[in-house]
Amino acid sequence: MLAFFRRSLTSWPVLALFGLILVAFAITGVNDPLGGSAPAGSVAKVGERTISEPDLLQAIDRTVRDLRQRDPNLTQAEAARQGVVELMATQLIGQTAMEEMGAGAGLGASDTAVDVVITGIPAFQSGGKFDQTAYDRALQQQGLTDKKLRQSIARDLVREQLIKPITGALAVPDGVAELYARLLVDRHEGAVATIPAPPAGTPTAAEAQAWYKANSARFTIPERRGFRYAFIDAAKIAAGVTVPEKAIADAFAKDPAKYGAAATRVLEQVVVPDEAKAKAIVAAAPSDGFAAAAQKLAGFGASDIALGNQTEAGFARAISAEVAKAAFALPVGKISAPIKSQLGWHVVRVAALGSAGKTLAQARPAVEAELKQRAVDDAVADVVARIEDGVEAGKSFADIAKEASLSIQSQAPVTDKGLAQGQPPLSGEIATVAARAFKREPADGPVVEDLGGGRLVVIETATVLPAAPPPIAEVMPLAMAGAAQDKAMKAAKGKADAVLAATKKGVNFAKALADAGLAPPRPLNGRRIDIINQPNVPEAARAFLNGAAGSTQLLAGQGGWIIVHVDRIVPGDPKTQAGLIEASRREVGSALPGEMAEGLAKASMAAVGVDKNDATLKTLRTRLSGDGLQ
Repeated sequence: MLAFFRRSLTSWPVLALFGLILVAFAITGVNDPLGGSAPAGSVAKVGERTISEPDLLQAIDRTVRDLRQRDPNLTQAEAARQGVVELMATQLIGQTAMEEMGAGAGLGASDTAVDVVITGIPAFQSGGKFDQTAYDRALQQQGLTDKKLRQSIARDLVREQLIKPITGALAVPDGVAELYARLLVDRHEGAVATIPAPPAGTPTAAEAQAWYKANSARFTIPERRGFRYAFIDAAKIAAGVTVPEKAIADAFAKDPAKYGAAATRVLEQVVVPDEAKAKAIVAAAPSDGFAAAAQKLAGFGASDIALGNQTEAGFARAISAEVAKAAFALPVGKISAPIKSQLGWHVVRVAALGSAGKTLAQARPAVEAELKQRAVDDAVADVVARIEDGVEAGKSFADIAKEASLSIQSQAPVTDKGLAQGQPPLSGEIATVAARAFKREPADGPVVEDLGGGRLVVIETATVLPAAPPPIAEVMPLAMAGAAQDKAMKAAKGKADAVLAATKKGVNFAKALADAGLAPPRPLNGRRIDIINQPNVPEAARAFLNGAAGSTQLLAGQGGWIIVHVDRIVPGDPKTQAGLIEASRREVGSALPGEMAEGLAKASMAAVGVDKNDATLKTLRTRLSGDGLQ
């Protein structure tokens, strides 16, 4: 509900970095209340701490990586154009200010508290328990170190200690909930008119140049990356692996049942709580039959007593060694005497002989295959470990590949979809490798990626070509068409501006249109509640329902302009809509913690002092967006 009112405020989703921020909030609309300038080359000075450009770049990189999971087409350049640089800078400043204020108040986070947070994060767990391997892998994927993550969590905990006392018991008064609910049922009445853009003459080359310069982002070629890669050939590694005969024999002897070597028997069993009943079943079985005796004296059906094929070792593990030993000492068709275990009193019958068990010769192929696969997995893991050790040691990709006997291939810059101008698109595994190259930066060095299906590849992102528009000569026909459309829209806007000017002076909307030589308007009316959950609501409808009584708004449309005018707003009664007030209370209540956190962040900034380096931010935005490239 509140999203409806705020949708026009920002087009950027606010994300918690790496999914670990305990107090996730966005600080928007901060107009540098303190002014000043940070140290050269830095992003900001917050209290006694300096936010460096690498700090901001790392935050931007992680945010863009996360967004690409939702929108694979998003490029770093597009994110920069949409405001990620300013957003993440402001978020870092607000967070740092809160941390500084918390530290000044004596707040902190112990190592134990940080440990509790880390071990409780699902991404670091396996089977519900903390897994060091999963932890290390997740850190590597996000380009983080243990130290940096711990520092981040400790700072989160400090902010949490500041925010929770404020947001813990927020409530929405009845009057506020009813006010928001009433906004949804108020009926807007008015009209809408369209002003088509007339055909325009052919633009000049200078006009096309000017239009292209103003709209170059429309033609921007997505970010491209060149990379080098080398597959870790598990098949080649397997070809060099042999399994000694002694290892095969030892594995078979250690666990013969695993390879079908143990003899089996088809067993039936009854378990009763007392010895007397067990003896009664044994006594009745010769005349009545084992199944009938079990049914008559203990209430067990045939499916209850059937155990199927069992090995002695397996039966012993499931029941007890004594029961298993007695069962496998019986001839076929015979019944054991009552045997006691922790479960009760057992009576076992051997219904039939199973398999005699495989010999070593018969089981050898299965044993050898398992041991060989295990050896190959270990060998591949060793190669990966040596590669990672080489990266840690600062070795080049060429040296690492040579030591691991890998063959390096190079790929010229392509988009994350494997596209390059004048070249066929990449496909298959190479396309997957290209997509993975966009998850890494050149500074990461060679990285081992798992492609699935046992396929591993070492990737080094070598070149990053920022998104940039092509030379105008390559898109001149499109630039001419765009300039022509722009001229037509400007001509139509003259009439639209005349209508707006007239309505501001109190002229009736329909008369203002007629005076400008335009067609009469179409009536329009509606309530916010009627479209709040509708997909693809036209922008004109949103503008109409957000307009005040007597307001007139101009919107760009397809091939012309749209004017929406609100004559009046008829108050509605939210009490006629069942549950609407309570729903509004929940919506407003869900937004309050974020609002309070935002306010606290701004107060913290004022308290500790902030000097922001706007020049650094502008330069960084230009570099990442590619807008400064010609």
